[in-house]
Amino acid sequence: MPGIDDWAFTPHRMIDRIFEECGPDGPWRDNVKEYFEQELSQQTTLKKLPWLNETPLHQLRPNQLVRYRGMVQDMFNNEFYPDVYQVRDSSGKTRLQAGRYRDITECGVGESIVLDGKECVTEERLIYYCVPIPGESDWVKQIYQERNPTQPEASTSTPRPKRPAGEESDSGEGAATIEPMECMDDNASSSTNNTNKRTKVESESPAVTTQSGEPTPATTTPTSTPTLNFPLPGMTGTPCLVKMYGNQSFSLNKVVEMVGILSVDPALAPTPGQNDSQPRGMEVEEEAVHSPPPSLVPRLHVLSSHSPPHTNPLLPDVPPEPCQPRESRETLRRVLNEACLGDDLAAEFLICNLISSVYSWKDVVPLGKFSMNLSGIRQSLLDQEYTNRLYSLLSRLVTLSHCFPMTLSTMNSNTIIPRKDYDANRLVTGILQLPEHLHLVLDETRLTAGQLDAQGVHNVTALGNLINWQKVDYDFRFYKLEQHANVPVLILSEGRSMITCDLEVKLEPQHTDVTGAFNRVEALLTPETLTDIRTYITTTRLHEYSISQAMQKMVQDEFVESRKTDDGISADDLHRFLVLAKYVAVSCGELTLNADLWRSAKILEQTRKARLNHSDNQ
Repeated sequence: MPGIDDWAFTPHRMIDRIFEECGPDGPWRDNVKEYFEQELSQQTTLKKLPWLNETPLHQLRPNQLVRYRGMVQDMFNNEFYPDVYQVRDSSGKTRLQAGRYRDITECGVGESIVLDGKECVTEERLIYYCVPIPGESDWVKQIYQERNPTQPEASTSTPRPKRPAGEESDSGEGAATIEPMECMDDNASSSTNNTNKRTKVESESPAVTTQSGEPTPATTTPTSTPTLNFPLPGMTGTPCLVKMYGNQSFSLNKVVEMVGILSVDPALAPTPGQNDSQPRGMEVEEEAVHSPPPSLVPRLHVLSSHSPPHTNPLLPDVPPEPCQPRESRETLRRVLNEACLGDDLAAEFLICNLISSVYSWKDVVPLGKFSMNLSGIRQSLLDQEYTNRLYSLLSRLVTLSHCFPMTLSTMNSNTIIPRKDYDANRLVTGILQLPEHLHLVLDETRLTAGQLDAQGVHNVTALGNLINWQKVDYDFRFYKLEQHANVPVLILSEGRSMITCDLEVKLEPQHTDVTGAFNRVEALLTPETLTDIRTYITTTRLHEYSISQAMQKMVQDEFVESRKTDDGISADDLHRFLVLAKYVAVSCGELTLNADLWRSAKILEQTRKARLNHSDNQ
């Protein structure tokens, strides 16, 4: 049985072996998939594979297996490639070679590639442009970095001679034009004992693109650096062109974890003067963005993939039930109480905001959203960097977060909605292209007196749609493409926010010593406490929840009775009560609503509204 070094460092050899055993007409594709899925199903084995996110490319071997986690930022057109092709030697004898999971075809010295032989097979593969998960917290990255296995030095084999520039390929019928390329690395797969050449094939058929699979150069000027199209400002990391086979597919903005074969051959980046080898029917702008240098955007041929239900590295995909949820909740409440300067009501509502999630859609209405406006942040607090410190704390508790400063400049100059660029045939990202469960903090305290222009008003509308309807209308020029979201939002403001949200909580600090408060927060946040809170937030958000028929009747009767009075609650109020009650219940580890929890939720809501009414009357 091959060891991990055999199939992890040289997976193409295993693929070729299975191909030879099954034959081109046999179930070799299914057998390859089953073999790698079986190997990768063992967690101890999987953990030995490096994360591409945490490992510099120069420490990885070409064509080895790597893990990658990212968000699907764009979906390119399907790509045709030679799934099975022929290699012809100088005597005219041919052999078949598997082309799946490769960007570069292989042939030995004196051999040529045949793409349109009777036994050749052309297939399609899906192409995704994936970026590192937007808003991933520093503590999450640190955990992955600490767990990332140490990599041996990548092989630096002595370069073998290039094919002479004047040497012609076999001129037989169906032979493809072959560009001279560097010879194979020692670690690359080989189906013969001869010294092989790695070649990129130029397709003469409109149904087949270049064998590299990449639409072409990084930019119109080879010396310029292509944009990596990251959604959030300041993002760093390694994006990937992900190539998927069979029935594997994902939707836009999905967070994906995958294992695949790393492809970083320099041949994938055309050099100046190679315009004739570019795929037909593609505009220059499209060529410029669809084929960035592999040193910046490596290719990944996916063998196994899944979309995890959460992004917390402290937990397995299916987290266990927390042992002491009420104790964990009390710990989090104490931390947030200090962060809210002694305001326990604000801390209670912040807990609900942190664990909130859209759990269902009823027509166009997202159920479970819990956007919150924390108002009352006075200038004396802003002078002490209160909003920055509060966001810094929240980012240490959740796995994904981003703070958007709502200044006149950012509102008037930024395009926060993704839009389709038809010239380059790509989706130009925006700040609102976000993964599920990212906690978005809008700092409205940065907004000064001035005029919002048309772009600013457009951006405010987009933020309002995200907050109230959990949707973003992507701009496809001729129409709007509605994308559902699941992004908890917290708005920080001095007065009531300019954007309507689910509820406003007026901050009532018991003191104004911001530095002292956050010093006490640091004292509370021991490593064990941080782990407990981070685990609690994730597991609580994933809890199943229900309301018994008896509780439904009790709530309904209360609602009917309240409607008989002048100050009775509205249908919107009732919905807000029910959502608040859900988060009060699950935050305490309860999966069903009971009378005590319903009463607690009503008290919280009544106290919140009374505080707002008192403030308005002053």
